[in-house]
Amino acid sequence: MTTDEIQIIIDKVYPKIQKYYGKGKLNYPTIDTSYNNTYAMHSGEAEAEGEHSKTSIAEYNRGIIYLYLPNIKDEEGLVRAIIHEYTHYTQDSELFQKYRDMYSYDEDPTEIEAHKNEEDWHLFI
Repeated sequence: MTTDEIQIIIDKVYPKIQKYYGKGKLNYPTIDTSYNNTYAMHSGEAEAEGEHSKTSIAEYNRGIIYLYLPNIKDEEGLVRAIIHEYTHYTQDSELFQKYRDMYSYDEDPTEIEAHKNEEDWHLFI
């Protein structure tokens, strides 16, 4: 997918995702596609790499969902990444942190919910 095609998909599905899942306590997060991965984002070096190859991450206190386009292979993956991070945006931030401290990633109820919501991806295409 080209950057323009990706932006068209984001512009199409993100408002639908916002409406479907509702607004959280904070302002709606923006979507940033300018970084290749979390290492590039945090280091400021565009070509930085590391062992994790996530498709997305969010900084809700800053109101940003980061999508790492090189790790997103198709439209379904793009929509799933947006839904996953948007789900976290709607969750209680104190409970979110508490669960992070209590559970492994796979057992964390906030992650379970986000992964479950990803299954709705086809509703927004």
